[in-house]
Amino acid sequence: MTCLEAQSQIIAYIEDNLDKDKKIEFLKHVKGCDDCKEELDIYYTMIEGMHRMDNNLPVSVDFKSELSNRMERELKQSRKKKEFFAYSTLIVIVGVLGFAIAGYINFLNIVHEQEQQKIKDLQGEYYYSSNFDDIIFDPESRMLNINAEPPKEEEESFYSKIRDYNVYK
Repeated sequence: MTCLEAQSQIIAYIEDNLDKDKKIEFLKHVKGCDDCKEELDIYYTMIEGMHRMDNNLPVSVDFKSELSNRMERELKQSRKKKEFFAYSTLIVIVGVLGFAIAGYINFLNIVHEQEQQKIKDLQGEYYYSSNFDDIIFDPESRMLNINAEPPKEEEESFYSKIRDYNVYK
């Protein structure tokens, strides 16, 4: 905003006839421009003083501090609205990301379950059944019985002894 534009909006600001966006732009310019701020102080003192005298209201001695307080209050309200919008947007984005991550994890779990089911179907029903049923389904029987004794040789029958004898002759 140029100084000419700001000075043309001084009376509209004092009478509170500026829309929000123009008001914020006007206040930012006036806060940084000493010439426009001085012009605003002069107009505010004249218009506000005359308005109070016409309505038999007490006339303030320090119009400059009143104007500064008004400007700070209006800028602070604008900042609060922007911060609220920014925080609200941030919360929505975090919520959407959280929802997306939870959905993605759920999708991965579903895919994993389907893959495991396909593997199980390909292996067949009894793939591990004969070897590990007792260990898997009966946790009490985790101890395996290991026989350390060598197997007993069966006593040879009479006919097998005769055959062996005839072979060696």
